[in-house]
Formats: sequence, C-alpha cells, structure tokens
Amino acid sequence: MPDALATPALPLSAAIEARLRGSPLVLLLDVDGTLAPIAPRPEYAALPNDTRQILADLTAAANVRVVAISGRSAEDARRLVDVPGVWIIGNHGIEVAAPGEAPSARDAVAGFADSVAEAAGRAERIADTLPGVIVENKRWTLSVHYRLAHPSVVPSLTARVAAIAKELGLALTGGKEVLELRPPVEIDKGTAAILVAEELGALADSASVLCAGDDRTDEDMFRAFRSRLPNAVTVWVGPESAVERTTAEFHVPDTAAMCELLEAVLNLRRATG
Repeated sequence: MPDALATPALPLSAAIEARLRGSPLVLLLDVDGTLAPIAPRPEYAALPNDTRQILADLTAAANVRVVAISGRSAEDARRLVDVPGVWIIGNHGIEVAAPGEAPSARDAVAGFADSVAEAAGRAERIADTLPGVIVENKRWTLSVHYRLAHPSVVPSLTARVAAIAKELGLALTGGKEVLELRPPVEIDKGTAAILVAEELGALADSASVLCAGDDRTDEDMFRAFRSRLPNAVTVWVGPESAVERTTAEFHVPDTAAMCELLEAVLNLRRATG
C-alpha cells in the first residue's frame, strides 16, 4: 500500500513544473492504458492522433527523451507508438531498442526461449476451448488475455496456466484481465527503466524524469524511481475511485488526461527553452 494517496497531476502545479525543468528530461511512458486506450483485443489498440503528435513534438524538443515501456514485444510497441526517435522497452523490460535500432533481449532470458514457445502452444490449445480467451505470444513472454471471456472460466484458466508455468519453470504474474508467463529472471519495468534512464543521463542531479503507467507491472517502475530518484514525477493513470492501489505520487483519470498532461509538459519545455 502507498504511504499516501496519489494527488491529481493536473493542472501542473509550480512544484511539479520545477521538477520537470531539468536537462535532460526523460519521459518513461507505458503504452496500453496510458497512451492508448485499452482495447478488447491487443491488435485493436490505437494511439490517438493527438497523443502521437505530442510525442513527436516532445522527441523533437531540446534535451527531451521519450521512452515507451510496454508489456508488448518491442517491435509491436514500436509499431503501435509509431513515432521515430522514441526509445522502446518491451516485454516488461526484457527487450530494449534504441531509436532506429533492432531490439535486443537481456542475456539472462535466452535460455528460456524453448520453454516460452512450449507454453505458448499449450496455452493456445487451452484458448481454443474457451471462447474469449486470447493468447499473445511475444517470443520472450506470453500473455493470456481473458477480457472477452465469461468470468466463470477465469479460476480454471488461471489454475491451468499456473500449472504450465510451474511445469516449464516460468514465472506467472497477473495484470488487468491478463495472465503473464515470463522467464524467472530479476527483470521488470522498474529495473529496465532505471537502466535506460541512466543511459540517457536521467539520474544526474540536473536531470528530470516523468514516468506514467496504469497497471500492476508499472508499480515496479514507480517504486524504483521513488526509491532511487525521489524527485521523479510518477503518474498513475486510472479512476480516482481506485487511486489507493498505486504507489505513484500523482494520478490522472484516463488516457485523454494523460495526453493533456503531456501537452502541458511540452508547453512547459517550450516556454523555458
């Protein structure tokens, strides 16, 4: 549980503005549920045009770096964001891709490729018998979505997927109506975001960081930055009624408000040069 409830990020207060004036400013932004509204199926998700344009303007701004951090594969996240110049962290931190470069996976996960492939095959056979269950094979990790399935199947589905994870030596985590299978390595959005932030110079005293997300795996990122860099601006995207669930310091209610926040940050950077 958080020490205190997250407070609204909008309108930007003078205190928040002061924390975002550093150079470089690094923005670490979850994709689904933060930049793009949650869709019934992963392939239906789309980034609003206004959000994409603001991201493009931010990447073009002096001393600003934008990093999209996603549970999707790095290539899929790059396709969805579709903004040249954006860094990509995919598969909850397992993959990293600099702008214009191919993604590279962390060395520690390479030995689990066969296990993930076997898990994908088994999960797909389960999904074939359960209407509304969708398997998203991301090569290094696996997502079993049940947003479209009848709630009555979830306990059995969870037990069956947990059994696959146990038998193949994979880790099982949960998210918003999704089960995630991944290699049992000490990599998450928090560890990956800190490494990329350090590479981009964001851990220096003169730098600024804003990170935003909407799901359980984003809490790893919030905790990492609040511990390592207390001046970082951490933003949870979700309804005020559920704000007690996050360790982020601030919140906005939805993806439209997140777009508004990014526009405010862009205007701030333009005004201060």
